[in-house]
Amino acid sequence: MERIGDETWDEFCGRVDAAVSEYVRAGRTRVRYRGWCVTLDTNVVPAGAAAAVVTRLRAPFVGRGRFYFRLQRRDLLDTLARRLGIHTSETGQSDFDREFVIRSGDDEQVRRLFDSKEIRRLIQSQPSLNLEARGSDGPFGASLPEGVDELVLRATGFVTDAERLRRLFALFALLLDRLCETGAACADEPGVTL
Repeated sequence: MERIGDETWDEFCGRVDAAVSEYVRAGRTRVRYRGWCVTLDTNVVPAGAAAAVVTRLRAPFVGRGRFYFRLQRRDLLDTLARRLGIHTSETGQSDFDREFVIRSGDDEQVRRLFDSKEIRRLIQSQPSLNLEARGSDGPFGASLPEGVDELVLRATGFVTDAERLRRLFALFALLLDRLCETGAACADEPGVTL
């Protein structure tokens, strides 16, 4: 059985289940995963002339070299952007690359990050998903100290299905681990809570 610090993966999942219950009641919760504090909450984002609710997972991490990316399902605008010559990164996995678009300045790091079959499977299992590693929360969001980046996962709507939330946590944990394995991040405590 895999150990995560002083606990097993099953013990971590038990803490995730408790966090899911808290999130459904209060709309926000936090779970520690290794040295990271993962925040689960909802947010309202602009959607044209209206606004949309998204469920999100966020965690600050100590970055190495500023590897940023943004992943989302392909849509009509991506087809147009491709025709205009706007650069997108590819994973080298043709089925995955047909379904998702990734924007990053580091194509090799994208291939290493998404080389994990389990990460790709969990991403593809989600009906709506947006992933991003970034250096700040934008002009109106939280600012992060130098050397600290943020991993963000967004799913459309107020997600309350416990099984789906467990899969989102599993994907998020795998992404944090994979960022460390590929050298884009380290497991040091970032000293920031969102």
